[in-house]
Amino acid sequence: MWILSLTFGTLCAIGGMSAADEARYDAYGKRDPFATVVSSMGREAGGLVGIESAEDLSIEGIVYDPKQGSIAIVNGSVIREEEESGSVKVLKIKPDGVLFLINGIERFKSIHPDDTK
Repeated sequence: MWILSLTFGTLCAIGGMSAADEARYDAYGKRDPFATVVSSMGREAGGLVGIESAEDLSIEGIVYDPKQGSIAIVNGSVIREEEESGSVKVLKIKPDGVLFLINGIERFKSIHPDDTK
């Protein structure tokens, strides 16, 4: 008898769950896990398109390697020396920042925001 009451109680508890009790995933503000992050060239597409000045750039990281070629992460895009994206061209990557050519104007942007040369 107690087995029957235990089984019946479990079934009632499971059946009593409403839609509000279900776990839901809120995707608001999160990236689509199925969207391509990196293009076939090894960098994120569209990160440097539409840049008008050095103030629009954010250096997020630098891997400095003078022998193999340095890379920088700028506005979410991985970019190497001499690469262009939109109106931005990377002239030189240094350990402390990046020298850009933006709309024909050379501008050094430091990896440290308060240290712009």
